Amino acid sequence: MPYDGVPVIQIEAGREGQWGLRNRNAIPLGGLITLRNATLEDHTWRMGGGAVKLGDAIGTLTIQAAIDFWVNATTQRTLVALSDGSLRKDNGSGASWASLASGLTTSGQVSHWTLGGQESAGRARKAFHCDRVNAVRVLSGDGASMTTLANPPADWSGANQPGFSLVARGALWAGGNANAPHRLYRSLVADHEDFLTFPYNLEIAGPGERLVAGLPYKGGILLWKYPEGVYFVDLADPSDQAWRYYQVGQAGCRGPCNAALVEDDVIWIDPNGGWHAISATQATGSVRASDLSMRKLGSWFRDTVNRDEFATAQLVYYANKQEVPFACAGQGQTAKNRRVVLDVGRPEQGARWHYWDRDRNECLFLRKVAGVQRLAMGDAVGQLWMLDDATRSADGAGYSFEWFLKDTDFSEVVPEWSGRKKNLRFLQLEYDPRGTSTHQVSVYADGVLRQTIAFTLDPRGAVLPVTLPFVLGMETLVATPRRRLRGHGTRIALQGLSSAPNQDVSIARVLIGLEAAE
Repeated sequence: MPYDGVPVIQIEAGREGQWGLRNRNAIPLGGLITLRNATLEDHTWRMGGGAVKLGDAIGTLTIQAAIDFWVNATTQRTLVALSDGSLRKDNGSGASWASLASGLTTSGQVSHWTLGGQESAGRARKAFHCDRVNAVRVLSGDGASMTTLANPPADWSGANQPGFSLVARGALWAGGNANAPHRLYRSLVADHEDFLTFPYNLEIAGPGERLVAGLPYKGGILLWKYPEGVYFVDLADPSDQAWRYYQVGQAGCRGPCNAALVEDDVIWIDPNGGWHAISATQATGSVRASDLSMRKLGSWFRDTVNRDEFATAQLVYYANKQEVPFACAGQGQTAKNRRVVLDVGRPEQGARWHYWDRDRNECLFLRKVAGVQRLAMGDAVGQLWMLDDATRSADGAGYSFEWFLKDTDFSEVVPEWSGRKKNLRFLQLEYDPRGTSTHQVSVYADGVLRQTIAFTLDPRGAVLPVTLPFVLGMETLVATPRRRLRGHGTRIALQGLSSAPNQDVSIARVLIGLEAAE
């Protein structure tokens, strides 16, 4: 046999995601320098899901924020804030858009939606919209228009309006108004529009210019300031006179949607581009903060995105795939043409990363479809999209799925190969057969493209020889034939690419045959 005795390096795909470190020697074998328009959900490098239009475009307007609003158990609406200063709702299918409010000030506003209301039996569920400069708007049930908040705090007047809101301990809380930037306000539990009957507010002293975001967490509230300061308000005591707050992190955030609840933790992105996590500590009942991104991404994230646009950038938790996508603008851009994703589905591996550049995801939100919270987005021309679609196409068009392994001399597995030239002998892919597709792999030696091989990935069943035992009829991974490689080099890198529509490529392992050169 032509390859008898050739050492085979096995690289497990899906174990690692993208790394951003400039020193490639610090990246483990199997680490990628690019993983684009992909998913790690199956612990493979798999082409990410497609995008399908939902309903009709509203008009040539940017959808700045959206929320899935269930009026009751059977009536679904999508509420959106648009760049022309209007708030609208659909018929539940992304069509027949009705105006709820118009003429809102657009300069300096950052839209934020919150679900509340239905404080007692028979009352309507409500949706609240705040944006820092316009009076808080309220939609009650399936109403035809949004009204201003019935009884706001006296501080909320003119352009001094809250920039975020949340529901905790049964009440609506809000803050971030310019004339009292460190103050948090609470409504009645019995009426989320009433901040006056029993007024309560809490001044959050400490670093930072103003409050910009908040989330309910572990019986309290987490609050972020810009540019620094994270605080936990402990609401455990029955008496509001005993409520206290304390600082739990140094790095703040820029906008109301820069933080998200992720299972038992909270993840947020600071103004400098660092990703952080807060988790509860069972021993003390307090919370602790930690950095997520520096170890694997280094400076890559902050060097490739526009941090000036973080105020309107949006982070969500897509539990269906255990992913945390962040819709943001690329370096030098103002349009949100990037989606950087943290995969938390393999905790033993730590943070795993990949990114998208296919979509103009001006806003991200979750929309319930057949009982499942699905990832959705709004774009810059008034169109809603359902993401993560099984078709692997974007409205019928193809898009590029790419993985790029870091260059290495393979001394991690064969120490005596350190700094030595290797003869390239063969390349083989092991894949999860999802359908017939073509996958192109480019081979680089010492930074020079040496060869490009097109692999056909067929959805065939088990083909002998396979390792026993196996059960006929069960799904099993499939290996391509070994393809000959030519040339030699000290450091080898591989790049995989597929871009045709409706091709579901899922790479499980890469096998490369090498021999030490004389």
